[in-house]
Amino acid sequence: MKATIWLSLTVFFISSCATLDEHRKQEYGILKSAVTFSSDKVIGEYGDQIPVDFDDKRFIEFVRDKIPGDYLDALKKHRLEVDPRGWYYLIKVYRDGTLILFDYTCTIELDGPVLDCPDVFDLSNIDNYDKCK
Repeated sequence: MKATIWLSLTVFFISSCATLDEHRKQEYGILKSAVTFSSDKVIGEYGDQIPVDFDDKRFIEFVRDKIPGDYLDALKKHRLEVDPRGWYYLIKVYRDGTLILFDYTCTIELDGPVLDCPDVFDLSNIDNYDKCK
């Protein structure tokens, strides 16, 4: 009887973890899309003249009515840092104090999908991934 209960609980927790993992992957996919879609909107508006005072608050205010609601929710769920660099900007996204994504907006592809390949990126030197310098 105890073995049956233990086995049932084990199966339940394993399936719960799998469901949670799939949910996190889906959320991360939405976040990645939100970052790239938003950068298209920003670059479309400012071109190669990103304002020097363009920060996370100004970024969110700008994209608020230009992106789908689920994208905005995904962005607002995380701490963002926006670093304007003249004709492009670097955006860093944090979850619980950990960098989970970064992007230099001068490239089409997402530069730093950290959670997809955590061992690939040297997070103490992310400027090495700046193809725009």
